[in-house]
Amino acid sequence: MSSGKYSALSGALSRMQQMNTLSDNLANSMTVGFKKGHMAFEARLAEARNLGSSAALSLTRGREGFIDHTQGQVVRTGVATNLAIQGQGFFKVQDGAETVSYTRQGNFQLDGEGFLVNSVGLRVLGEGGGPIQLDNADPLIDESGNLSVDGEVVGRIPLYRFDDTTVMQRRGNGLFAVAEEDRAALERPVENPRLVQGSIEHSNVNTLQEMSKMIEAMRAFEACQKMLKNYDSLAENAIQMGRLT
Repeated sequence: MSSGKYSALSGALSRMQQMNTLSDNLANSMTVGFKKGHMAFEARLAEARNLGSSAALSLTRGREGFIDHTQGQVVRTGVATNLAIQGQGFFKVQDGAETVSYTRQGNFQLDGEGFLVNSVGLRVLGEGGGPIQLDNADPLIDESGNLSVDGEVVGRIPLYRFDDTTVMQRRGNGLFAVAEEDRAALERPVENPRLVQGSIEHSNVNTLQEMSKMIEAMRAFEACQKMLKNYDSLAENAIQMGRLT
């Protein structure tokens, strides 16, 4: 196989990866607190011996898993237990007996036992690491996360941040996981949190931008396909010429 054919094939595969990422973004454009993903392309020179050739091949490789943590639009809901984060920070929720996850989804509610939970029933953790339990479904929550019921402060919802957000891995349901060793070493409390009660943060996906990128990716994929067909035609013509001679 010619080096050009390898380049065209790697380009087509990378564009398929990009399409998967863009499709996921568009599918979650209305998901509360969703952070869009993106893929980075990098050129690499493959060692010729791995492909049985003496020529270095210029290949395209796409790296997935990058997350854009920019702010999404804050929208008013009027629900007392709904919270939106302005600026940096993540809520911490209890995901299993000893596992914690992080999220920007603030569409919280009270469960049957009075615990503050997220949309999939995971308990929101307060200051000190314990779950938050209330006996009033209409608490007052200030910008710093202090919870007040009938004028009395009964708890606080802290926010946490990571200077290096690449340690955060997407888990679905708006959750991010961090390895225990990274969490212990890199987790930091947000010193000046900005919470907005009665609101939620929408996805940071711009639908028009993502659709535009999808069209570009599709055109690039089609161009790679045409290149592959051209190389096949050239190879077939070369074979026929060899038979004639």
